[in-house]
Amino acid sequence: MKTLLVAVDNSATARKVISLAAEQGLAQRATVVVLCCVDLSYSTTGPYDIAVGEDPADFGYAQDEQGAAAAVVRQALSELKDAGVSARGRVVPGEPAGTIVAQAKELNASMIIMGRRHLSPFNRLLRGSHSALVIENADCPVLIDVRAD
Repeated sequence: MKTLLVAVDNSATARKVISLAAEQGLAQRATVVVLCCVDLSYSTTGPYDIAVGEDPADFGYAQDEQGAAAAVVRQALSELKDAGVSARGRVVPGEPAGTIVAQAKELNASMIIMGRRHLSPFNRLLRGSHSALVIENADCPVLIDVRAD
């Protein structure tokens, strides 16, 4: 079975990316792996997997970055389950672009799905574009949800 890797964060953009992942998961009859990266300095363990079916409401509001990432993944899994998509989640410490590409390789993903933010030229220079780095370094197709803006 195909595996699609969808990268999310705690933003409004993520809801649209999850919707696109659900469409693609159903169309390709693929399993979706929801990935959220956390900064290494805030991570206590990882990577760790999250099973579908865990109720996001059971975990309350997260107090730390890793807990917030897990809550984001649980919410995405809930939405994918409601859409009828087979899914599982992962929270992984590391720099987003490199971590997304490494996880896609590890999972032998047939596609990466993620959003993009329109950065100002100054912010693009200062912080770089995660989506551009993923496109440049991924071994599989990358689907960018530009509707997310």
